[in-house]
Amino acid sequence: MFHKTGPGKVDVDLDVSGVGVLHARLWNFDFDDFAGYQFRGLKTEHFEFLKNKVVPLVEHDAGQIWMTGSASRIGTADWNMTTSANRVITVARSLSEMGIRPEQMQTHAIGNTQTANHRLDEDNDRSVVLWVLPKVFFEPIIKPDLPRPVPPKPKVSRNFKIAMLLEVDGSISFAARAAIKRIVKGRAGAGIAFASALFSIWDTENNLKCTYVYAAVGLGFGLTLPKTGGRSGTLHGPWNSFTTEKPISCSQFGKSMRFTTIGIGDLSKNWILLETPRGVKDVYLSISTGTTIGGGASTYPAHLSAFVPLERPKPFGGP
Repeated sequence: MFHKTGPGKVDVDLDVSGVGVLHARLWNFDFDDFAGYQFRGLKTEHFEFLKNKVVPLVEHDAGQIWMTGSASRIGTADWNMTTSANRVITVARSLSEMGIRPEQMQTHAIGNTQTANHRLDEDNDRSVVLWVLPKVFFEPIIKPDLPRPVPPKPKVSRNFKIAMLLEVDGSISFAARAAIKRIVKGRAGAGIAFASALFSIWDTENNLKCTYVYAAVGLGFGLTLPKTGGRSGTLHGPWNSFTTEKPISCSQFGKSMRFTTIGIGDLSKNWILLETPRGVKDVYLSISTGTTIGGGASTYPAHLSAFVPLERPKPFGGP
């Protein structure tokens, strides 16, 4: 028989949770809260936790959630399985109403199968346990209705190095292009600058590396030196060390990056602003990118850029 049990409770596993990662238990669901097959919705405390702590980690397709509903030992095994399924579906339904897509959620119900040594009714058995992980660490779930093990927590660090692997620029001029050409004797193009590049970010603590593709549109001009085919570009550059405010994975940077560069020959100055996950300060640093083919000056604002990982972290022992 249904009866209310007071405010909803939430426990967060601080030893596991981190940037983009959350392990929590929503518990003290009402007793027999699916009695009469009546849907009763979430308690306010559980709803607020989802809205304020879970949704920010998974919105904009940034992460995915594994959820397991459970029930206390009292009652029949079949009914407890039904009740636990209703609890996890209630949580998933609330997340869906907050804008989280169904394919981002994995639901599972275990009834009272893990309560053999518990009292007949314990508040923390009437619960939903959830894991949140960044989406980059696993394959998309093809069948969200099938149970699937939670992937391991990603390895994290505060110590990284970044290197540019390949960079190519092209320029389309504004009306001012003719004037700039006269100043540099026809060897410059000014206007809209396009950039594409590959970067590697190396987690030097866990010896893992992730490769990113970068593309952006900005303002600037490029000097076209002889035998460069009308383009400016940079070859493989050295590794540049940096640290993050909090430990994160080498695949958690992006989705954008501001890049400012000026250089000619082997002389160049470059600055980047790396976007980091919510709750971590973005990283701003000056980097060396290697020898520049040609020369130029360009700035690519973050809101007109994309900085996307091409792969999961891979073992890497250094250059």
